[in-house]
Amino acid sequence: MKRIHLLLLGVLCVFVVNASAASKPNIIFILADDMGYGDCSAYNSQSKVSTPNLDRLAKEGLLFTDAHSASATCTASRYGLLTGINPARRGVVNGICALGPVLEEKEVTVAELLRRQGYVARMFGKWHLGFEMKPAKPRPVYDFSKPFQGGPLDHGFDSFLGLRQAVSGAPYFYIRDRKAEAEPTETTKGTKNSAKANGKDSRTAYGAGAIAPGFVPEECNARLNDEVVQTIRKHAAMGDQANPLFLYYAMLQPHTPWLPEERFVGKSEAGPYGDYLVQMDHEVGRVLEALRETGLDRDTLVIFSSDNGALWPRSYIDATGHRANGPLAGGKARPEEGGHRVPFIARWPGRVPAGARTGATINHTDFLATCAELLEINLKQAAPEAAQDSHSFLNVLRNPANTHARPVMSVTPRSFRDGDWKLTFKPARSAGPEAREIDQASLYNLAEDLGESTDLSGSQTRRKAQLFAAFREYYSTLKLKPLAKQVQAGRAAAKTRSKAKTKPARTSKPTGKDLEEIRRQRTALMKKLDDLLTPQQKQAHADARKKVLAKGKGGVALRNAMDAALNLSPDQQKQFDKLRKEISDLTRN
Repeated sequence: MKRIHLLLLGVLCVFVVNASAASKPNIIFILADDMGYGDCSAYNSQSKVSTPNLDRLAKEGLLFTDAHSASATCTASRYGLLTGINPARRGVVNGICALGPVLEEKEVTVAELLRRQGYVARMFGKWHLGFEMKPAKPRPVYDFSKPFQGGPLDHGFDSFLGLRQAVSGAPYFYIRDRKAEAEPTETTKGTKNSAKANGKDSRTAYGAGAIAPGFVPEECNARLNDEVVQTIRKHAAMGDQANPLFLYYAMLQPHTPWLPEERFVGKSEAGPYGDYLVQMDHEVGRVLEALRETGLDRDTLVIFSSDNGALWPRSYIDATGHRANGPLAGGKARPEEGGHRVPFIARWPGRVPAGARTGATINHTDFLATCAELLEINLKQAAPEAAQDSHSFLNVLRNPANTHARPVMSVTPRSFRDGDWKLTFKPARSAGPEAREIDQASLYNLAEDLGESTDLSGSQTRRKAQLFAAFREYYSTLKLKPLAKQVQAGRAAAKTRSKAKTKPARTSKPTGKDLEEIRRQRTALMKKLDDLLTPQQKQAHADARKKVLAKGKGGVALRNAMDAALNLSPDQQKQFDKLRKEISDLTRN
């Protein structure tokens, strides 16, 4: 009897374990690179790009119309997605990964959070969060003699196949887990020079430099896609023995260089960029098909989004008729909505309503908290630093009609949002939030003005003041990473060098007799300059001035036109430049 009881208990334990495993869905997050809000036809019926697979995903899932990347640039956005922490509060910016690993050991990633719950975590594609580097000048370099540290495997992932960044600059090589699959021991001339010589678009070309044997930039996307599909099939083949899967697929498209395969060339009405998106959509379709064929789609939460908006200025719109960022102002690296409002589609059959839409405001940083609530994890205990910036939207996934009042949101130190109201700061993007002032900000009501065309600062002074106070309060917890401090110090040093190079130091402000002497010297130099020119050159100079001013131009354009009209001899040019510099220095005094 005791043996029967033990047998029944064992069967019950197996049932409980399997039931527990079944309650944890597979999670696949597909992240496009520099894809705009208006690229996908599910978001923009006027899109010049056909995206049938993303459209199908939207019909089978939930489409978010007010979803935002964690930043308007690549590195910072990926940091926010994985950690749930707003990169602007830690000083994470593009370029920081060239100094070393962006992620710190104490920062909990979504991969680590899920692994603690029994998930196997796999990553494919663009990392762009740095590795430990070997000190060298002018910048650190990769040490291929040692395993790479600070990458995906040190932050929760069980495996990784991908690239350090986009295929835009050397060295070109694949990273498999902690090692280069093949070291970049060869050299490529790249395709930029040939593209220029043949009058082709430079955005479809990559630069020269070191490259690994067998590495073909045009084949990177297909190679990664094949591996993702194989991983899904292998996972499905394990059946009940498999732990739930977390797969992070950081695609390379449509970031430059635009390298569509031959079979996709001409398949869009938006040039090489659009063709590259068609290929990307095809690859998303292969992932969805692998899930369907293996039956994993029934219990897999699939999320598709982009790391930031498209880099798509007005000239590109005029040339193609395609609005990559739809109705939004700005684009990649900009504080306007086009820089960070991105497509976001979630599908989970039977759990997430199909063919639904929601206007709930969410951010990529919220993905961590959503996973935590889904698995009944206390976020404040598991990842305390993320709690301020990561806010679960699980209630919206379950029912898009649910109210979702997200707290204030800041995407880059130049953008601050509370409900429908938004502050956008215009000055230098390199400045931190502590340097922002209220008179530098514009105020918009996104509910009525999605394109951010009407600044309401004049009519909504009280609301603007309240929002600016909330902005200051939010950033009172600003805590720069050690690497961010290095970036900040480097920028300050570069600025100082630039000033020293262009502006001679002045010991004291001249007054009285000193000023009179400076004016006398300047008048004498002006006379020398006038004496240097012939009557014909003086007339040509005056005619050029009148002609340029009549066109409404001035500044540098005016000066260049007047200088060109002089047609100076080499000896005159030498004396002319010397006198002008002396006059400029005295004028500055």
